[in-house]
Amino acid sequence: MRIGQPRRRSEEIRRKLSKESQHNIRRASRRLVELPAALQSKGGFQGNDETRGNPASAIRNRFRPGWRLLSLALGGFLAYTLVNIWQSPQYVIKKVEVLGLQRIQPAELIVKVGIEGKHILSLDSEGIKKVIFTAFPEIRQVDIQVEFPASITISAAERQPIISWSSQDQMIWIDGEGYLIPARGEVSIPLEIQSNSLPAYTLEVLPEELAVTKTVRDKQSYLPEIPQQNFFTIQKKINDDLLTAILQLNAWMPEEKTLLHQAQRGLGWNDARGWEVFVGQKLEKINDKMVLYQMIVRELERQGINPILVSVEFLHAPYYRTGE
Repeated sequence: MRIGQPRRRSEEIRRKLSKESQHNIRRASRRLVELPAALQSKGGFQGNDETRGNPASAIRNRFRPGWRLLSLALGGFLAYTLVNIWQSPQYVIKKVEVLGLQRIQPAELIVKVGIEGKHILSLDSEGIKKVIFTAFPEIRQVDIQVEFPASITISAAERQPIISWSSQDQMIWIDGEGYLIPARGEVSIPLEIQSNSLPAYTLEVLPEELAVTKTVRDKQSYLPEIPQQNFFTIQKKINDDLLTAILQLNAWMPEEKTLLHQAQRGLGWNDARGWEVFVGQKLEKINDKMVLYQMIVRELERQGINPILVSVEFLHAPYYRTGE
């Protein structure tokens, strides 16, 4: 019995020490867990795992600006800049350069658009183009380039007339696409048409996105109270069939620099032998009409008849007219 007593005592001591050790470990763990909670309840530092225990990082996080503050600062800076630009005379348009014109004087266009002395930020490019197209129907294309702080370059391309149409002391020009343009400036035109009326044309009106066309035929003249410039306010295009017939007849008779046109008889020319010839509104059978015309002329010469007019407008009903 004496031998077993020291063993029991030593085991009790070891159990006691182990129990005290486990108690100390649990107390230390509770302290580590309770410390952040105590800091939060007192308004102390709150952070993530990287910033706990680092006061400098905590201050930086607390005063980090958000995207709203940055947007507000940027908007204020832009507004301040725009106000300064608007009030600065440096951005008032002082130079307007016009390129590409041949028959229109650049100074006339500059006066018409009226942008000198205006602020460059108030420039309306589409509005300027509309003014140019309305005032100068012969211009087919316009490009506007803005060069800061105060320079504008307007590049324009004019329609090139290929037909001069004379009617009752009035003259208009027609380009290769059939558009009617005012006779302005000096240019060499290969073909002239003498007529008793204006050509049949199509009105091209563009209200917003809707295109409306209306054909006007046998327009006799401009109304006396309406200036010629107002006639071209709305863009006009010659009837496609008439334009095709003119080009076909000109190809058939390239030596003829002057053709005739009448609203009732169509196209024709002055024969060098002293009479007028008319071949109609459409020339889809121009070959047959020209052969028929030559046969009529030979018969008239054989009979010694001098006509003042020969018509082959209709193949089945040709006729001639004398002065008697």
